[in-house]
Amino acid sequence: MADRSKAEVVLDLFGVNIEQQGRGFYVSLELLAIARGVYEEARWELLDPGVDVVSYRRSSHDFARRVAAGAAIDPDTLHAAVDDDEETLATLQALTSSLLVQVPGRRKSPSWYNSHLYPFVGELIHYDAVERRKAGLPRGTKVPHIERYVLRGGGGWAYRVLRTDPDGARRAGTREGLLQLVRDGETSLGEIARALRAHDEDTEDEAFPDKAEAEINAFGDLSPWPEYLRRGVNSIVSRTQVPRAKRIESLMHWTPYCLARHQLHLARTSLAMSSETVFVDMLKEASPLRRLSQDGLDGFRKNIVNAIIARATTLHSNAVASGNDELARRYVRHMTQSKGGTGSPVAFFSESLAAVGALNATTGRRHFTMKPPMLEAMVCASLAPGQEEELYAFCSRLFDDYRVIVDDRTAGEHDLTVDVDASILARNLDAFRSRLAATGLLTQYSDATSIVRGEPR
Repeated sequence: MADRSKAEVVLDLFGVNIEQQGRGFYVSLELLAIARGVYEEARWELLDPGVDVVSYRRSSHDFARRVAAGAAIDPDTLHAAVDDDEETLATLQALTSSLLVQVPGRRKSPSWYNSHLYPFVGELIHYDAVERRKAGLPRGTKVPHIERYVLRGGGGWAYRVLRTDPDGARRAGTREGLLQLVRDGETSLGEIARALRAHDEDTEDEAFPDKAEAEINAFGDLSPWPEYLRRGVNSIVSRTQVPRAKRIESLMHWTPYCLARHQLHLARTSLAMSSETVFVDMLKEASPLRRLSQDGLDGFRKNIVNAIIARATTLHSNAVASGNDELARRYVRHMTQSKGGTGSPVAFFSESLAAVGALNATTGRRHFTMKPPMLEAMVCASLAPGQEEELYAFCSRLFDDYRVIVDDRTAGEHDLTVDVDASILARNLDAFRSRLAATGLLTQYSDATSIVRGEPR
């Protein structure tokens, strides 16, 4: 009942069950798993806004993931796959382990069901799985079972936001771009992935009706981030001249970033607070800018905690007013800060940002930054294919859209240089310019003219 009541508070506040377990890249993996599953079931329904309940095929790729993690595999299954050839098995293990998604902050090698294949090709995309006991097997024996474990709904939020895009032309473009990413490809890696999938322990013959996706509230009227997700994903997947792997990488980073910022925006809105300002530190050394960025992150985490407590308090008051004492008691435990009540949603926020490179680290004293993959994702999401923009104009766009500050000029225009000297922000801009140039997304024509573009030259 405690877990359910916490979920009720989180759902009421954020419209989707945001939990630490589904942080970071799991959001993007779930989005792609849904899109791939719809493609396999009925591709014409991809991003269909008229579908009441989205149905899609789920596959676990449990055999490949167990091989990658060195997990125990039934001898008959192993024999059918590699014919007891140890060299072939070693080769498959080397290949599949190199395809695993790297999750920052892990202190030990994960189990196979916590290991996910990076979706370089459509055939590698898969859903979630766990280990379950199966009748008829020896006591203690567990087998793979397709089930939601770390895919907790963040990807469902993203899918629902995309399929409810009111801009029909943009939705059609996003649909076509996603199809290019999730469909079968004529590649050797895709053929290997199909062969490995044939040896999965658990398979489903019927499409899975995702009722949870249908119940998600995107809160597009309260937050700009659903619109930023739609616009950004459309821009990313429409770059057909950019290699597929680069588009996938940008999508993997942009989607969790949008959900984490959406979560923060909803928290502050519920507390009647103004929009947040994010100071991004690109410098290598400590400075007042870094301290300001660190303090901002600490404050944002407290905003989320306070918003959850306030919402639980409201739900408790409503239950008391309706005379439902049992329901009221369930909400009491979430009316104060606790690891069980507020810890998980807050961890989703900061760990998601850390995973995609929007924070400097997963633990310790952290500040906002932009590591190269996140920087590339933000540029690709912010500029339309083929669009170019002068550097200062791009920095102004970052603030106008995302409330992100990286330079002195934009900070000065908005009276945000009180706590940090403009000279430090000028050096921060130089570091930002250098990192953009290193990714191939900036061309400097002179000391005064630098052009940002979404595709490297």
